[in-house]
Amino acid sequence: MSQSPTLPREARVRRLLDTAESHARNRRAARAVFFYRKVLALAGSGEYERELAHLRLADLHLGRGEPQGAVHHVGLAIKLGGQGPDYALLLGRALLELGRLDEAAAALHQALQDGPLRVEAFTLLGDVLAAQGDRTGAAALIRHAAEGRPSDLALRRRLRELSDA
Repeated sequence: MSQSPTLPREARVRRLLDTAESHARNRRAARAVFFYRKVLALAGSGEYERELAHLRLADLHLGRGEPQGAVHHVGLAIKLGGQGPDYALLLGRALLELGRLDEAAAALHQALQDGPLRVEAFTLLGDVLAAQGDRTGAAALIRHAAEGRPSDLALRRRLRELSDA
């Protein structure tokens, strides 16, 4: 995508962000990363597009099995003013993958504030407890999560795994 020098900077940032989002939606992660980085190079520190680019890069890093990169980018998004359960959930997932269990639990507790994210937050908190060796506590949290999604087979399978051991 070539950028016209006559477009105002804000319009170029918006166009780059739209292109990055399109690539991300179409599962072209490498292209999405390329354009999100262009957004970061052009957007100012107070602009929401910069925060969003960091948040999306965090999600892409996590999806690529790079939790350290995810922690880095979600941390920058939070420093830019990003708050809320979705930021906390993403941070908690990345910290859990890094084995930073206490930090992951703290972040995931913040994610419990949001109704739609509660099931995933409870599930991940269960994973934290399981990693800490508390299978009973983990099963209780995952059972609670399964109540929120009774038809979720993956949650039922996790619950069976915890109760079988």
